[in-house]
Amino acid sequence: MADNNAPAKAPADALSKGRGFTFRDFILNYYAIVFLVILFIVASFASPLFLTTSNMNTVMRQQGAYILIALGMLMIIITGGIDLAASATVALSSILMVVASSNWGFGTVGAICVGLVMGLVVGAFNGVCVAWLRIPAFIVTLALSYIGQGIAFMITKGNTLLIDTTSKTYSDLVYPGFASMSVASIPLTFVVAIFFFVVFLLLMKYTKFGRLIYAVGSNENAVRLAGINSKKVLFLVYLLEGFLCAVAGVLLTSRTGNASALTCSGDYALSTVAAVVIGGASLAGGEGTVIMTVVGVFVIAIIGNIMNLIGLPSYPQMVVKGAVIILAVVLKGFSSKNQS
Repeated sequence: MADNNAPAKAPADALSKGRGFTFRDFILNYYAIVFLVILFIVASFASPLFLTTSNMNTVMRQQGAYILIALGMLMIIITGGIDLAASATVALSSILMVVASSNWGFGTVGAICVGLVMGLVVGAFNGVCVAWLRIPAFIVTLALSYIGQGIAFMITKGNTLLIDTTSKTYSDLVYPGFASMSVASIPLTFVVAIFFFVVFLLLMKYTKFGRLIYAVGSNENAVRLAGINSKKVLFLVYLLEGFLCAVAGVLLTSRTGNASALTCSGDYALSTVAAVVIGGASLAGGEGTVIMTVVGVFVIAIIGNIMNLIGLPSYPQMVVKGAVIILAVVLKGFSSKNQS
């Protein structure tokens, strides 16, 4: 069974082989943190706006949704799967939330519940297909991303749906409500992400369910032979990811005050996969940690933020993000060899 603290094993492994924990060991095992520190320093010098309170608040508000999706994506990748439908799930949850509020007469809580149920439905569908029908996660979630995008455009007819600015839902969620509030100068939307971060940190590290997720990713056949229902574990992992995507949809809608089918073609799925990989998770399954995944999210975030601040278009950002992912995978390979 893989250890859910795998990146932290390197110092002990190094010492057990009769050598100290070297600078090379640190780089190979904590390269995501090194990336983040370097990017933070470079960004601080590249633009005087980077360290301003306004910019930091913007980054936190934007990354709350990415952190939530990345937490779910981490669980899925640890089991050896992937969720390419994350962006579509976020979009559908956001769209139905706005429709429930503006067209169906639902109040704030009711509209949020509609969005959350949508996410659970998508997550349950993915879970059933992967766990019981044994359809590869790549195929299921790719197909569902197309289906979700089609449904989103049919509902919206290609238009951006706006929450009625005179409604209570708008005042509760957008302004002067939830999205505009803060706790100790930290945006409330980011506080939600911190809450889920703590919950999943404890879940993955200290609960039986967390250990089973790593076990299924390491050797599902062995888990089944031990009498454990691996299908239930896989189903719950995808169900939780659907729920987290729905919460991300709520955060997105509260931040923008609208919903759009274009969110389906956004980068929520691929950016969170990239963040999980940069954080040291293996696409083969069995490896990855919550803390390093969040570090990976902020690596991607700072790359985008600093390029926006210095006026570079999105295309160079894509090149840099791709290069960082390749470098992370290379360093992950060296790290695995170093521990073997």
